[in-house]
Amino acid sequence: MKLLTKLQQQHPLNQNEMTNFIQLLIADDTSNEKKLEMLQRFSAREFTQSELTFISRSLIDSMYDNQPQYEGSICVCGTGGDRSNSFNISTTVSFVVASAGVPVIKHGNKSVTSSSGSTDLLNAMNIKTQSVDETANYIDKKGLAFLSATETYPIMKNIQPIRKMIAMPTIFNITGPLINPFKLDYQVMGVYDATKLDKIAQTLADLGRKRAIVLHGANGMDEATLSGDNIIYEITEGMIKNYTLNAQDLDLDYAENEQLTGGNAEENLAITIDILNNKDQSAKRDVVVLNAGIALYVSEQVESIKAGVEKANELINSGAALEQYKKMGGQLHDYSR
Repeated sequence: MKLLTKLQQQHPLNQNEMTNFIQLLIADDTSNEKKLEMLQRFSAREFTQSELTFISRSLIDSMYDNQPQYEGSICVCGTGGDRSNSFNISTTVSFVVASAGVPVIKHGNKSVTSSSGSTDLLNAMNIKTQSVDETANYIDKKGLAFLSATETYPIMKNIQPIRKMIAMPTIFNITGPLINPFKLDYQVMGVYDATKLDKIAQTLADLGRKRAIVLHGANGMDEATLSGDNIIYEITEGMIKNYTLNAQDLDLDYAENEQLTGGNAEENLAITIDILNNKDQSAKRDVVVLNAGIALYVSEQVESIKAGVEKANELINSGAALEQYKKMGGQLHDYSR
C-alpha cells in the first residue's frame, strides 16, 4: 500500500514507512503542497504510541548514525504549548541540577508559544549554545551544556513552514524534547497534554532511558506546579508506573499557576538570577525547587522526590546553584527588583 494511500485511509505507519514519511517531508524536491497534504493526513487522526517511537527514531537516525552518549546525562525540558507564559522554569532548574554534579544536556529552542524560549533566555544571559561535537568536552569543564534544536536538527527547518500552515498541533510538537541528539540516561519531560503521557512514557522507554519522568503539571502546565496534583509517569529500566504528586505533601506552599508568569527574555533573566542568588523566596523559587527535586530523584542523586526538594533547596541556599551559573559565564547584573 502506497504511503499516501495509507495516510488517506488512516492506517498506522510502520518504521520503514515512517522513515519514508520523514524523508519526503524534508526533501527539497517534494513540493510544499505534497508535504502539506501528507502532514494534514497524518495529523487528522490520533497517532499511535508505536508511531511516536518510529518518528523519533527516524528523526534521530536522519542526523546521527550513532547517537553520542555522556554517562549519567539528563535533560529537563517541556513540550511547550501550555499558553501559561511562565518564566523559564526548566532552564533555571538546569543550573540547580548541574550544581549537584549531574551532567545536564539541555536541548531547547526559541519561543513558539511564550514570550521567551530557552535560547532567548540564554542570549540574554550571554551563554552560548554548544555544538554536538563540543558538548562532551564542555560538560567535562562546566557540567552543563545547552544545545539549540535548530543547530542539532537543521532538518526541522524544512518541516517548520509546513507545520505553520496547519492550525492544529502535529506530532512534531511532541517530538522536540524526545530527540535530544545524545542518548541520555535520564530525562524529565513536561507535557501540556495529559492524554499523551502514557505514549510518551513508553517512547522514552523505547529510546533507552535508564530512568525518566514524564509529567503533566496541575491545571494544565508542562512543568510540575504548586497548584494541585501533578500527574507523573515514572520509567525505570523499561517499567512504567503512574501516580500523582502534590507539592504540599513535599512541604511546599500552594500557589496558583498565575504566580509563575514571566515576561520577555530580560525579565526572565531577572527572575532566574533572583532565584539562584537566593533573593526570591516566592512561588517561583518553590516551583524551581520542585522540578529540580524531581530531576535529582530521576538522576539517582536522592532516594525520593521529597529528598530531592530538600537537596535543591540546599543547593540554592549554599550558593552552589549560583556558582554553577557563574561558571557558565552568565550575565550577573543586579536585577533585583
